[in-house]
Formats: sequence, structure tokens, C-alpha cells
Amino acid sequence: MKKLVFGLVAMLMLAGAVFASRKDEVTLVMVPREDNVVRVGLDIAARYPTLLVSYKVTANGAVSFHGWTGKDWVNIKPGDFKSGGFFRKGPDSALVIEVEGATVPQKVIPPNEWCDAVYKVTTTEIRPLLHLVGQYYGFDYKEWEWFSKNYRVSMEAINPEGLNVAWYHKRFKDHLKTGSGSTGADDLQYWIAIRHPQPVEPVVEAPAETNVVEIAEKPEMELPNDPTVNPFTNSAPAAVIYGAGGAKEEIVESEKTAEEK
Repeated sequence: MKKLVFGLVAMLMLAGAVFASRKDEVTLVMVPREDNVVRVGLDIAARYPTLLVSYKVTANGAVSFHGWTGKDWVNIKPGDFKSGGFFRKGPDSALVIEVEGATVPQKVIPPNEWCDAVYKVTTTEIRPLLHLVGQYYGFDYKEWEWFSKNYRVSMEAINPEGLNVAWYHKRFKDHLKTGSGSTGADDLQYWIAIRHPQPVEPVVEAPAETNVVEIAEKPEMELPNDPTVNPFTNSAPAAVIYGAGGAKEEIVESEKTAEEK
């Protein structure tokens, strides 16, 4: 019982400290070159600002990287990955997906020089993977529902805490269920915060004779407005940057305009 309570408390603390809506942040998502996990990465990239990179580790420890431009997979040289020279805009954080029992070498972990917040999910099993990824991004109800239907996993299995699921989204019989809640806590075994920087203290500047406190605002992240900009620098193909949700509509509109001309 104590273990269960501790696990639930840890999950809530983790949700408050790390898991939040990331629609305004760029996340580097690194997935092993397995079809089911790459699919999850592509579905995430279609919804959030994402630098999607697939990796493969050979038997002798060598690593190859490929980046998704929104249209094609392009090669990323290991040296460019290490230096951060493979992207136009650096990520705010990184999420590394790892095959269970096969710890990735250090060369796969984004260096601190260009990514100071790195987290790892140590399983490719779909149910816990979707649970932890959904927590990381702060899925709303429609997103939980979409992933549940498209991956054929129940909502209760991938979102055992019922996050962002209002009472009116549930069927009557679901309100009568009394689950233990242990699934959510158990999945913490697959979550590792490799680097989780402490929040920076706000800069306070106020005259001594007043009680006014001014907090420095965090500058807004600038994203390119051109939807055909390739997020990776070593490739020519035009692509939808970061897989932004509205990019496809913008491209369709531009094509229509070109046809009219």
C-alpha cells in the first residue's frame, strides 16, 4: 500500500514538474528505427513542434541518425549530431525513446551544450509509451481519444489517471469503476530524467521604497513563418517545418494560388 501511494505521489510531482503542454516548445524526439515507434514519432510530429530523429545502434556500437524533414528522411552525420549542426533551430528539450533492456550509448544522448533538458522513456511497448508521451506533452481529451482509437488501446490503459477527461466524456458504467490506479505509478519505472534543469530564478528589479516586483519575461521562441523551410540544414528537399499542424493547409493554399496564377 505504501509503495502504491508513493508511486502515485511521485507521478503527480512529476506531472507538475515536467509534464506540461508543449505546443510552444520545440522537442527533439529520438526514436529507435522500429516501425511501431517511428509511427508514434510521426504522429507526435504532426501535432507538436518537433525535431524527429531516428537512430540505429549496430552490434559494434556505431550509431546512424536520420532526421524527418516533414517529407523525407535525411542522413545526419554523427559529428553534426554531436555539435548540434544538423538543425536550424535548437530544441527546448529532448525525449529519447529506448528499447527496453538495450541502453543507448552516450553518443545518442543530446549534449548539454545545445540541449539542457533531456528525458528518456526506456520501453517501446505501446501502452506505457503512449501513457508517458501523453503525460509529457499534456495531451488534451481529443488527443488521448485519437491515440486510443488509432492504436487500439483503451483510454483507461494509456491514461489511467484520467487526465483531461471530464465526467461528461465518460460512459455511465465507467463512473462506477473503482480501479487501483497502480498502472500509472508502475509506468514510472520507464521514465528517466537525464537532465532536468532547475527553473531560473526571476530577475527582480524594484525601487526600495515600493512593493512593486517586476519579473523578467521569457522571450518568445521564434519559429520560421515559411512552411517550406527544412528544419534540418544538410538536405535540399522542402518540408513542413516541425510538422506544425497548420502547415499542410498553408501549403495547399499556396498551391491553389499558384494554379490560379
